[in-house]
Amino acid sequence: SRGDWLVAADAEVPLADAFEADIVWMHDTALETGRLYDLKLATQDLAGKVSQIDYQIDVNTLEHHAAETLGLNAIGRCRIEVAGTLPVDDYRVSPGTGSFIVIDRLTNVTVGAGMVHRTLDTELPYEYRTHDSQADVVWNRTSVTPEMRAHIKGHTGKCIWFTGLSGSGKSTLANNLEVELNRRGYHTMLLDGDNIRHGLCKDLGMTDAARTENIRRVGEIAKLFADAGIIVITAFISPFRSDRDAARELFADGDFIEVHVDTPLDICEQRDPKGLYEKARQGKIQDFTGINSPYEAPEKAEVVLDTTEHSQQELITQLLKSHL
Repeated sequence: SRGDWLVAADAEVPLADAFEADIVWMHDTALETGRLYDLKLATQDLAGKVSQIDYQIDVNTLEHHAAETLGLNAIGRCRIEVAGTLPVDDYRVSPGTGSFIVIDRLTNVTVGAGMVHRTLDTELPYEYRTHDSQADVVWNRTSVTPEMRAHIKGHTGKCIWFTGLSGSGKSTLANNLEVELNRRGYHTMLLDGDNIRHGLCKDLGMTDAARTENIRRVGEIAKLFADAGIIVITAFISPFRSDRDAARELFADGDFIEVHVDTPLDICEQRDPKGLYEKARQGKIQDFTGINSPYEAPEKAEVVLDTTEHSQQELITQLLKSHL
């Protein structure tokens, strides 16, 4: 089909969902690791992200320097993951099929150009990686649009994403918000972290890679609910900033509201409604967020709620007034 490659039977063209490449950044807005961009490589167009910058190259001395981002005209060796499998050539062997451009998904502006160096194995377990069969999957556009669904319901769909430490009050706030929205006649759906792991994500563990996959699935489900005209409320620790940003990228501007339930660790630990902090301190739980696994607080959350200074009703009122 359109976009596929026709090659000799003995041609050594690897299919990959991750590769290493040199990227030349061409925009004033710096490259963000973990953010989704559109990549165009030869005949292929698909979403992808820079998962890591190995180093930046000094154009004058060719020395390598550590870097967390790339600014205008910077060149860096990067690790790239894409949402599917695609044929990849080494740029030094085949420049035409070993080069690509990076496009901003919101503005459709070309922000970077890359040269493939080699393929990589992704860090996710094999069963959570993309596979060759996805190359035959084509998006099916439906006749009923999100706008048509929203018209029937009387309001548009969106995602209200609660994030915070265990015991911060996320689930209680999310539940109370849904009760109030339901009382006012809004169509809602609440996705809670513990409940999701009983079904949709019961096959996932608690490693960093599994947590990333957990949030990826939740983001996709939330987007489907929002397209149906439903206000979907999520309550997940979602500790990694890049995972939350990836979920945000699925939504149009204004349709993803990140709510940081900013409760200090010592308060969360005092509450400890499930006794998890105590078990983590005793070493019975590994990779527990806030104790032996990091929590990356939002930098630009639409709403920040302080549960130590305000009542639940005050916080719900604050949220309703500002974004609903």
